[in-house]
Amino acid sequence: MKLICWFEIPVKNMQRAVHFYENVFDLGFDMRIFGGIQHAVFANKRGDSFDITGALRDVSGSEEKIFGSVVFFDVNSVGMDNVLKNIEKYGGKILMQKTLLKNKLADGRITIAKTYIDHQSGYVAYIMDTEGNKIGLYSNG
Repeated sequence: MKLICWFEIPVKNMQRAVHFYENVFDLGFDMRIFGGIQHAVFANKRGDSFDITGALRDVSGSEEKIFGSVVFFDVNSVGMDNVLKNIEKYGGKILMQKTLLKNKLADGRITIAKTYIDHQSGYVAYIMDTEGNKIGLYSNG
């Protein structure tokens, strides 16, 4: 089991950020829209898969007040509902409740996403820990 299963790096200019990461790290990207937000998912140009992957996340038009890279914890082993019920009990805060991941296709249709994490449909939630860090939670159920 991997505790960390995904990461997101917020970017204000997607084109500039993609250009930087492609050239500095010799990476490719799979451009996707998750939850109405543009993501550039890290892809290995040499065909190998990464043990853990993530995405650049467009925050250019966002009204979010908490910025910074976000790591996602895989909570399948304990259950997302169990984790969420303990967040506030132990001093954290729920920023976004458990949400089904969806893709928006170019033609406007919405589909249930198969994640880059485990190639299944999944759910995410965002929390804030007691130190003010934004953390993501992931589960496939």
